Amino acid sequence: MRAAFASILTLLLVGYAHGGTLGPSHDVEAVKALEIELCSLLEHGDFDGYATHLTSDYALTSSRGEFMTRDQALAGWRAQGPGFKMTPNDMKVRVYGDAAILTARIARSDGGSDRITKTFVRVKGQWLLAALHWSQITRAKP
Repeated sequence: MRAAFASILTLLLVGYAHGGTLGPSHDVEAVKALEIELCSLLEHGDFDGYATHLTSDYALTSSRGEFMTRDQALAGWRAQGPGFKMTPNDMKVRVYGDAAILTARIARSDGGSDRITKTFVRVKGQWLLAALHWSQITRAKP
């Protein structure tokens, strides 16, 4: 009994030490890779490519609390155009079956930064972005 308990505890601790995620590590890495790809698609102005990674009912909540549908968000990115670089870091992913939550800090090419929370869902084996909420991080005044 004692050996079984020690084995279970060891497995839990090893799992926690390797990321503390609630899903398989390949799903965590797939969602992180998708986030990096999504940032690159926006930077390069491939809005049609970006759209292929969104659910049909995608929803965006802006840093000002504005709600945007998939079509509204895509129209906004198209109006902004390519060239806006976003670099995700400090990415954390929690997987719950066919859903995943990603939180990260985004460094923007204009010197600002944001915090994001994204909800991904797995549809027919492919991860899709279903929702985004972002908050701008206020810069400290000199």
